[in-house]
Amino acid sequence: MTGLELITMLSMASVTGHAVSEDGLGRTIITLCLFVALLITIQYLAIKFNFIENIIIGKATPVIKDGQLDPVNLKRLRMSVDQLEARMREKGITSMEDIKWGTIEISGELGYELTSKSKPLTVEELEKLLAQYGLVQPAKAKPKNDLFQEVFQYHESDKKEADSIHLE
Repeated sequence: MTGLELITMLSMASVTGHAVSEDGLGRTIITLCLFVALLITIQYLAIKFNFIENIIIGKATPVIKDGQLDPVNLKRLRMSVDQLEARMREKGITSMEDIKWGTIEISGELGYELTSKSKPLTVEELEKLLAQYGLVQPAKAKPKNDLFQEVFQYHESDKKEADSIHLE
């Protein structure tokens, strides 16, 4: 759940709790409908307008790039290195050097891409190797979209804006 959804659910639970102790069932139903309508409206606007998504829902924050920790973004998230390492261990990652890109997603989860030396062998890679030795026909390769590139481009432009503000 996003922060907005969590806040809405807690507010709805609070309103429902007050309704149980009092007589205002009609008011409670209207209030709950307004909460749901507000949530749907904000989510719709976030899909339509990128700046609203950035403000209300947020974006993933890069914390590891090429095996190196980004202490500025980690501090911005108010997260310690130990907390990051715990999330890495939960994902089965034993070394920061094994991570090409690492982000903290808006849900709070660790998103990552392993370096090529740390990735397990895929069927596609095995087929390429076998094709090099003439054991199978080469498969047609399709270009892949890199999900992390958007996150890092966004934060690079964000850092440049912050630097220009500090210089002025």
